[in-house]
Amino acid sequence: MSVMILLASGGIAAADAAPPAKVLSNFENYWGVSLNRDCGFSQALPNAPGQSVWLFCDTAWTDFNGEHFIGGSTAAVGPYVPGQVPTDLDELPTPPAAPRPHPHYGGPAPFLPTPTGLLNPAGQPCTADGTQYPASWLTGVTARQGMLLITYGDVCVTRTATPFLVQRFGIAEYDPAANAIRAQTTVISRPGEQLRAAEILGSPIISGGYLYLYGSECTATAWGVCASGSTYTARVAANAASWRSVNEYRWYTDGGMSRDPADATNVMPAAPLALSVHEFTGHGLNAIVQKDLAGGFEVWRAPGPAGPWTRAGGGKVGCSGGSGLDLCRALTGHPELSTDSQLMISYFNPGSAHVEVAAFPW
Repeated sequence: MSVMILLASGGIAAADAAPPAKVLSNFENYWGVSLNRDCGFSQALPNAPGQSVWLFCDTAWTDFNGEHFIGGSTAAVGPYVPGQVPTDLDELPTPPAAPRPHPHYGGPAPFLPTPTGLLNPAGQPCTADGTQYPASWLTGVTARQGMLLITYGDVCVTRTATPFLVQRFGIAEYDPAANAIRAQTTVISRPGEQLRAAEILGSPIISGGYLYLYGSECTATAWGVCASGSTYTARVAANAASWRSVNEYRWYTDGGMSRDPADATNVMPAAPLALSVHEFTGHGLNAIVQKDLAGGFEVWRAPGPAGPWTRAGGGKVGCSGGSGLDLCRALTGHPELSTDSQLMISYFNPGSAHVEVAAFPW
């Protein structure tokens, strides 16, 4: 992740912005800092109408104290308006700690704890040393009985031929009112080994008493566009005892289900570079399928979490610049920001080194 130099500023955003625009926190607004964040998931808070929490991946910035980097995750909370891009978020302190009074001008803090026990591709401990670091990268969030379920993968990030060695999948149970993680469970773990794509799960959807999760992989590209790939679906009963136990998970296969993720088969006739799945009021279940490294995407729709999926549209987010691994990425839908006429999608724009949100007609 690159670090963006800040320009001094004393301004404070007065209102949310029309898309496309950057997602901003009051730390950025007040101090003139630009936060370089790898992804942005959001969730309307169950017991706080008009408020949402944003969950970000790796976060870097430069200020008068020098360069800063938080590997893994950070979080912010604040008001939202459908059809607008949030620009009034408050950075959250590391849980457990009460959210600060609004507006809060303090900087980002680690959200999920740094994972331990990971190995690098050479089989050595994955300790942060300037060439590698361990991180819990977020893969999705949903609300459940006043709590938030947050999915993530534990990864060793290195400067090797295997830069992202994902070795664990887990679920955190987060209490947003108290800013506290009430439980955190490693569901699948194989230290030193890359998990299968069907095991790197995210986009949690609760429906009919079950928790559905999705994984994906691109198996062939042509000119930066995913030419072939697969999407996988897993299901588990929507209660803590079940989603904390890998033995309770079932993966969809051709004509059935299996306890073995190796048996999982493709459930969507799309070729995803990456995807995120969300339930949108009035528009049902939709998958945002990133197709290429320039921001092209497709929208696929299903009557339920198990499918069947049909293509319902597409477009391209306004990414620019980028090189190496620093490319257009993390296309994510935001149901609470979307409207009857507009689908709101966030993405990391390497040109601005920032998470932005754009609107597209349904």
